[in-house]
Amino acid sequence: MAVKSFMKNWILPIAAGVLVALIVKTWVVSAAVVPSSSMRPTIPNPCYILVDKLSTEFGSLHRGEVVTFHFPDNPSEIFVKRIVGMPGDTVTVKDHSVLVNGKPYKVPTSIIMPNGLGLGTYHVPPGHYFMMGDNRPISRDSRFWTHKYVARSAITGQASFVIFPFNKIKSISQ
Repeated sequence: MAVKSFMKNWILPIAAGVLVALIVKTWVVSAAVVPSSSMRPTIPNPCYILVDKLSTEFGSLHRGEVVTFHFPDNPSEIFVKRIVGMPGDTVTVKDHSVLVNGKPYKVPTSIIMPNGLGLGTYHVPPGHYFMMGDNRPISRDSRFWTHKYVARSAITGQASFVIFPFNKIKSISQ
C-alpha cells in the first residue's frame, strides 16, 4: 500500500508536471540564449530571451518583428534577427539606408548604422524572409549567408522579452 501511495502522491504529480513543462516549452514558450551583440541595443548580450512560439505559429509575421529561426546555413543553430524583407519583396541595402520595394524602410531608432558591408539588392522568394540584425555594422545576417533567405517553416517564435540578466529585463521592440 505504501508503494501505491508513494506513486499516487509523488511520482504521478511529478511526471504530470514534467509532461506539462515539455509541452509548454515545445509549443508555447521557451527561453533562448543570445550570445552575440548583433541585435544590440534592442537585445543586450549575453542574455536570455523569452520566445513566444504561439504568435508565429498562429499569427501572421510582419516587417520589423524580431524572431528566432533555424539558421539557413546550419539548421542546428538558432538565430534571432529582425524581419526586413517579406515574401516577394525587393530589399536594397545602401550604406546608410534600406529600401523595401523602392521605399525607405523605417528603421527603429535603436538600429545602429551604417550598414557596412553586404550592400546590394536582394529579391525575397515566396515563402521566405530577409533578416537583418539591429547592430548592422557587425551583424552577420541575410546579406552574408550562403542561403540568404529564411523559410517560413524555419521560424520558431517571436522574441518577446529579455528575461536575464535581471537588471536588463525588458520588452523587445517589434
